[in-house]
Amino acid sequence: MPNCRLLAILLLLVACATHVPPIADRADDPRLLAEVRAVVAELGHGMRAAVWLGPARGEPQLAWNVEATMPCASAIKAAYLVELFAAHADALDRPLPGADAVLADDQHPAVAHFTPAQRAVAQQALAGVSTRRLAEAMISSKGVDNLTYNVAANLVTACLGGPIWLQSKVHARDPLWRGLHVRRYMLTDRTVNGDNDATAHSLAAVHGSLAARSVDGLSRQTIEACRLILVRAADAQGRAVFAKGGALDSDPVTRVEAGWREGPQGAVVHVVMLAQDGVAAAERTAAGQRLGAAARRIEQLLLAPR
Repeated sequence: MPNCRLLAILLLLVACATHVPPIADRADDPRLLAEVRAVVAELGHGMRAAVWLGPARGEPQLAWNVEATMPCASAIKAAYLVELFAAHADALDRPLPGADAVLADDQHPAVAHFTPAQRAVAQQALAGVSTRRLAEAMISSKGVDNLTYNVAANLVTACLGGPIWLQSKVHARDPLWRGLHVRRYMLTDRTVNGDNDATAHSLAAVHGSLAARSVDGLSRQTIEACRLILVRAADAQGRAVFAKGGALDSDPVTRVEAGWREGPQGAVVHVVMLAQDGVAAAERTAAGQRLGAAARRIEQLLLAPR
């Protein structure tokens, strides 16, 4: 495990890396932006929103608050996937070294906040699985419950050195990814060490790199392996769908839809980030449902054929 001095030096070097110019609000189609803003306005007070639409590379067609730091919930796992596969590119079909030991250690911060029953379910689902299968559980929750889906992400985080060290890897991967912040294991208290958050610009950069099949330090084969984990069923227009969203019903209530679509005209990257602050505990589930529906509505507006 790297010592604190080495970590501090690395983070300092990352902070001094290439400056990334911020993206100002813009809209090639002002009517589309007005429609997006109207959906957000309907959600009421305490709302924050950030939206990106654009090609895999280059300037966005629509950018609204894309440099604002927003809670990102599980949407940040797209970057975890890249770092996991980069570190174990030649062993994706073998178990992730150290993962079973973390899973069995009820004092490890990656799993200590889960109940014994929850850890038992996760052990049954994840013990001894391949790195590829662990990634699948972490990204799509295929074959696992929501808690195990988050345990999978925590095993990945722990085996990559913990939240701060994983963040340093993400920041070193690409200057455009430095808007991503890994401060905690999934489902731990969001206030103790700070929340995992991101800018829409940085999330768009992660998905744009994968859409363009150009991720610094990754082979074409490894990029394709990442893409296969993110792929979903084709949309109504026959476009290939790649996605990783996120949802949390604690304060602030959070919904994120992010990914890209590929069709004859190329790839279109989108990010929709919504957060509502100050929602009473008893009302958060309903608020999450409203934000989820709004995020999907905005996604539909952005990706509608034109």
